[in-house]
Amino acid sequence: MGKTLVVTISCMLFISAPAWGQDAMYFLNQGLENSMANKKIHYFSKALELNPRLAVAYEKRGVLYYFQGKYSEMSEDFLRLTELDPSNSEAHLMLGLAYIKRDEYDRAVESLARAIELNPRLASAYGHRAEAYRLKGMVDEAIQDSTRAIELGDTEQATGRAYTTRAKAYLQLGKTTLADKDIRRSLKLDPSFLFYIHPTMTNYLADYVTDFDHEGSKHIRWLGLLGLLALSCVLIFRFTLPAPHKTDDN
Repeated sequence: MGKTLVVTISCMLFISAPAWGQDAMYFLNQGLENSMANKKIHYFSKALELNPRLAVAYEKRGVLYYFQGKYSEMSEDFLRLTELDPSNSEAHLMLGLAYIKRDEYDRAVESLARAIELNPRLASAYGHRAEAYRLKGMVDEAIQDSTRAIELGDTEQATGRAYTTRAKAYLQLGKTTLADKDIRRSLKLDPSFLFYIHPTMTNYLADYVTDFDHEGSKHIRWLGLLGLLALSCVLIFRFTLPAPHKTDDN
Protein backbone atom coordinates (compact mmCIF):
# COMPACT_ATOMS: atom_id res chain seq x y z
CA MET A 1 0.00 0.00 0.00
CA GLY A 2 2.79 2.39 1.03
CA LYS A 3 4.77 1.65 -2.12
CA THR A 4 1.68 2.22 -4.28
CA LEU A 5 1.08 5.61 -2.62
CA VAL A 6 4.67 6.71 -3.26
CA VAL A 7 4.43 5.72 -6.92
CA THR A 8 1.10 7.56 -7.27
CA ILE A 9 2.48 10.77 -5.74
CA SER A 10 5.61 10.56 -7.91
CA CYS A 11 3.50 10.20 -11.04
CA MET A 12 1.35 13.17 -10.05
CA LEU A 13 4.43 15.35 -9.49
CA PHE A 14 5.93 14.25 -12.80
CA ILE A 15 2.73 15.01 -14.69
CA SER A 16 2.26 18.39 -13.01
CA ALA A 17 5.87 19.56 -13.52
CA PRO A 18 5.37 20.85 -17.07
CA ALA A 19 2.29 22.77 -15.90
CA TRP A 20 4.28 24.51 -13.16
CA GLY A 21 7.00 25.34 -15.67
CA GLN A 22 4.43 26.73 -18.07
CA ASP A 23 2.95 28.90 -15.31
CA ALA A 24 6.37 30.34 -14.50
CA MET A 25 6.96 31.20 -18.15
CA TYR A 26 3.49 32.75 -18.32
CA PHE A 27 4.34 35.16 -15.51
CA LEU A 28 7.77 35.84 -17.00
CA ASN A 29 6.19 36.81 -20.31
CA GLN A 30 3.63 38.96 -18.52
CA GLY A 31 6.49 40.79 -16.85
CA LEU A 32 8.33 41.28 -20.12
CA GLU A 33 5.23 42.64 -21.84
CA ASN A 34 4.10 44.97 -19.05
CA SER A 35 5.28 48.59 -19.05
CA MET A 36 4.87 49.35 -15.31
CA ALA A 37 7.95 48.70 -13.19
CA ASN A 38 6.07 47.52 -10.10
CA LYS A 39 3.87 45.22 -12.17
CA LYS A 40 6.94 43.79 -13.90
CA ILE A 41 8.54 43.08 -10.53
CA HIS A 42 5.32 41.42 -9.35
CA TYR A 43 5.21 39.12 -12.37
CA PHE A 44 8.91 38.23 -12.19
CA SER A 45 8.49 37.46 -8.49
CA LYS A 46 5.54 35.17 -9.24
CA ALA A 47 7.59 33.41 -11.90
CA LEU A 48 10.40 32.84 -9.39
CA GLU A 49 7.98 31.48 -6.81
CA LEU A 50 7.02 28.81 -9.31
CA ASN A 51 10.52 28.27 -10.69
CA PRO A 52 13.33 29.50 -8.39
CA ARG A 53 15.91 28.55 -11.04
CA LEU A 54 14.52 30.84 -13.74
CA ALA A 55 17.70 32.88 -14.22
CA VAL A 56 16.30 35.46 -16.62
CA ALA A 57 13.69 36.52 -14.05
CA TYR A 58 16.42 37.33 -11.52
CA GLU A 59 18.24 39.36 -14.16
CA LYS A 60 15.18 41.36 -15.21
CA ARG A 61 14.01 41.98 -11.65
CA GLY A 62 17.50 42.91 -10.52
CA VAL A 63 17.79 45.61 -13.18
CA LEU A 64 14.43 47.05 -12.11
CA TYR A 65 15.59 47.12 -8.50
CA TYR A 66 18.66 49.06 -9.64
CA PHE A 67 16.58 51.80 -11.21
CA GLN A 68 14.40 51.91 -8.09
CA GLY A 69 17.44 52.34 -5.86
CA LYS A 70 16.76 49.05 -4.05
CA TYR A 71 20.36 47.91 -3.99
CA SER A 72 20.01 45.20 -1.34
CA GLU A 73 17.32 43.47 -3.40
CA MET A 74 19.39 44.03 -6.53
CA SER A 75 22.47 42.39 -5.00
CA GLU A 76 20.40 39.42 -3.83
CA ASP A 77 19.03 38.84 -7.33
CA PHE A 78 22.38 39.10 -9.08
CA LEU A 79 24.10 36.98 -6.44
CA ARG A 80 21.51 34.29 -7.12
CA LEU A 81 22.07 34.73 -10.84
CA THR A 82 25.84 34.21 -10.45
CA GLU A 83 25.09 31.02 -8.53
CA LEU A 84 22.82 29.75 -11.31
CA ASP A 85 25.12 30.90 -14.10
CA PRO A 86 28.69 31.28 -12.74
CA SER A 87 30.16 32.06 -16.18
CA ASN A 88 27.85 35.05 -16.78
CA SER A 89 30.23 38.02 -16.74
CA GLU A 90 27.39 40.55 -16.94
CA ALA A 91 25.83 39.09 -13.78
CA HIS A 92 29.10 39.53 -11.89
CA LEU A 93 29.35 43.07 -13.29
CA MET A 94 25.88 44.00 -12.05
CA LEU A 95 26.56 42.38 -8.68
CA GLY A 96 29.69 44.51 -8.39
CA LEU A 97 27.70 47.63 -9.24
CA ALA A 98 25.16 46.76 -6.53
CA TYR A 99 27.95 46.43 -3.98
CA ILE A 100 29.33 49.85 -4.97
CA LYS A 101 25.90 51.34 -4.38
CA ARG A 102 25.86 49.67 -0.96
CA ASP A 103 29.34 51.04 -0.14
CA GLU A 104 30.72 47.49 0.03
CA TYR A 105 33.82 48.21 -2.01
CA ASP A 106 35.84 45.09 -1.21
CA ARG A 107 33.00 42.86 -2.38
CA ALA A 108 32.53 45.10 -5.41
CA VAL A 109 36.18 44.71 -6.42
CA GLU A 110 35.91 40.94 -5.99
CA SER A 111 32.80 40.65 -8.16
CA LEU A 112 34.16 42.96 -10.85
CA ALA A 113 37.47 41.10 -10.90
CA ARG A 114 35.51 37.92 -11.59
CA ALA A 115 33.65 39.66 -14.43
CA ILE A 116 36.98 40.73 -15.94
CA GLU A 117 38.39 37.24 -15.53
CA LEU A 118 35.44 35.86 -17.50
CA ASN A 119 35.55 38.63 -20.11
CA PRO A 120 38.87 40.55 -20.20
CA ARG A 121 37.43 43.00 -22.73
CA LEU A 122 34.42 44.03 -20.64
CA ALA A 123 35.20 47.74 -20.48
CA SER A 124 32.40 48.64 -18.07
CA ALA A 125 33.76 46.17 -15.50
CA TYR A 126 37.09 48.01 -15.52
CA GLY A 127 35.24 51.32 -15.25
CA HIS A 128 33.18 50.26 -12.23
CA ARG A 129 36.15 48.61 -10.55
CA ALA A 130 38.10 51.84 -11.04
CA GLU A 131 35.42 53.71 -9.09
CA ALA A 132 35.43 51.05 -6.36
CA TYR A 133 39.22 51.33 -6.10
CA ARG A 134 38.99 55.12 -5.91
CA LEU A 135 36.42 54.96 -3.14
CA LYS A 136 38.72 52.55 -1.28
CA GLY A 137 41.53 55.10 -1.56
CA MET A 138 43.49 53.00 -4.09
CA VAL A 139 44.03 55.88 -6.50
CA ASP A 140 46.76 54.36 -8.68
CA GLU A 141 44.66 51.25 -9.30
CA ALA A 142 41.67 53.48 -10.11
CA ILE A 143 43.67 55.35 -12.75
CA GLN A 144 44.96 52.10 -14.23
CA ASP A 145 41.49 50.54 -14.50
CA SER A 146 39.76 53.65 -15.82
CA THR A 147 42.50 54.04 -18.44
CA ARG A 148 41.95 50.43 -19.50
CA ALA A 149 38.18 51.04 -19.75
CA ILE A 150 38.82 54.06 -21.99
CA GLU A 151 41.21 52.06 -24.19
CA LEU A 152 38.73 49.21 -24.65
CA GLY A 153 35.88 51.58 -25.45
CA ASP A 154 32.20 51.22 -24.68
CA THR A 155 29.10 53.37 -24.93
CA GLU A 156 29.63 57.11 -24.69
CA GLN A 157 28.08 57.12 -21.21
CA ALA A 158 30.33 54.32 -19.95
CA THR A 159 33.45 55.91 -21.42
CA GLY A 160 32.40 59.25 -19.94
CA ARG A 161 32.11 57.55 -16.55
CA ALA A 162 35.65 56.20 -16.90
CA TYR A 163 36.97 59.69 -17.69
CA THR A 164 35.08 61.07 -14.69
CA THR A 165 36.51 58.46 -12.34
CA ARG A 166 40.01 59.08 -13.63
CA ALA A 167 39.54 62.84 -13.25
CA LYS A 168 38.52 62.41 -9.62
CA ALA A 169 41.53 60.16 -9.04
CA TYR A 170 43.86 62.73 -10.62
CA LEU A 171 42.37 65.39 -8.36
CA GLN A 172 43.11 63.26 -5.32
CA LEU A 173 46.74 63.20 -6.46
CA GLY A 174 46.74 66.95 -7.08
CA LYS A 175 47.14 66.53 -10.86
CA THR A 176 44.68 69.27 -11.75
CA THR A 177 45.73 69.71 -15.39
CA LEU A 178 45.13 66.04 -16.19
CA ALA A 179 41.86 66.14 -14.25
CA ASP A 180 40.69 69.17 -16.22
CA LYS A 181 41.36 67.38 -19.53
CA ASP A 182 39.42 64.30 -18.45
CA ILE A 183 36.49 66.37 -17.20
CA ARG A 184 36.27 68.08 -20.59
CA ARG A 185 36.33 64.71 -22.36
CA SER A 186 33.64 63.34 -20.06
CA LEU A 187 31.39 66.35 -20.63
CA LYS A 188 31.83 66.05 -24.38
CA LEU A 189 30.79 62.39 -24.34
CA ASP A 190 27.87 62.71 -21.93
CA PRO A 191 27.04 66.14 -20.45
CA SER A 192 24.25 64.73 -18.26
CA PHE A 193 26.43 62.07 -16.69
CA LEU A 194 28.14 64.30 -14.14
CA PHE A 195 24.84 65.25 -12.50
CA TYR A 196 23.30 61.81 -12.07
CA ILE A 197 25.95 59.11 -11.49
CA HIS A 198 27.89 58.74 -8.20
CA PRO A 199 28.58 61.84 -6.05
CA THR A 200 28.04 64.96 -8.16
CA MET A 201 31.16 66.43 -9.64
CA THR A 202 30.00 69.94 -8.74
CA ASN A 203 30.12 69.20 -5.01
CA TYR A 204 33.23 67.07 -5.29
CA LEU A 205 35.25 69.60 -7.24
CA ALA A 206 34.24 72.46 -4.98
CA ASP A 207 36.54 71.07 -2.28
CA TYR A 208 39.52 71.55 -4.56
CA VAL A 209 38.92 74.99 -6.04
CA THR A 210 41.12 76.85 -3.55
CA ASP A 211 44.07 74.56 -4.33
CA PHE A 212 44.00 75.08 -8.10
CA ASP A 213 46.12 77.41 -10.16
CA HIS A 214 44.27 80.34 -11.71
CA GLU A 215 43.55 78.63 -15.05
CA GLY A 216 42.39 75.34 -13.51
CA SER A 217 40.28 77.19 -10.98
CA LYS A 218 38.55 79.11 -13.76
CA HIS A 219 37.56 75.87 -15.52
CA ILE A 220 36.27 74.28 -12.34
CA ARG A 221 34.25 77.36 -11.36
CA TRP A 222 32.68 77.23 -14.81
CA LEU A 223 31.72 73.60 -14.21
CA GLY A 224 30.32 74.53 -10.83
CA LEU A 225 28.13 77.22 -12.36
CA LEU A 226 26.99 74.77 -15.03
CA GLY A 227 26.10 72.27 -12.32
CA LEU A 228 24.11 74.84 -10.36
CA LEU A 229 22.27 75.89 -13.53
CA ALA A 230 21.36 72.28 -14.33
CA LEU A 231 20.25 71.67 -10.76
CA SER A 232 18.10 74.82 -10.84
CA CYS A 233 16.38 73.66 -14.02
CA VAL A 234 15.67 70.27 -12.47
CA LEU A 235 14.21 71.84 -9.34
CA ILE A 236 12.09 74.33 -11.30
CA PHE A 237 10.50 71.61 -13.42
CA ARG A 238 10.14 69.31 -10.45
CA PHE A 239 8.15 71.82 -8.40
CA THR A 240 6.13 73.44 -11.18
CA LEU A 241 4.98 70.43 -13.17
CA PRO A 242 1.86 68.68 -11.82
CA ALA A 243 2.34 65.32 -10.17
CA PRO A 244 1.33 62.36 -12.34
CA HIS A 245 -2.11 60.94 -11.66
CA LYS A 246 -2.01 57.76 -9.64
CA THR A 247 -3.46 54.78 -11.48
CA ASP A 248 -4.46 51.33 -10.40
CA ASP A 249 -1.25 49.99 -11.98
CA ASN A 250 0.82 52.00 -9.49
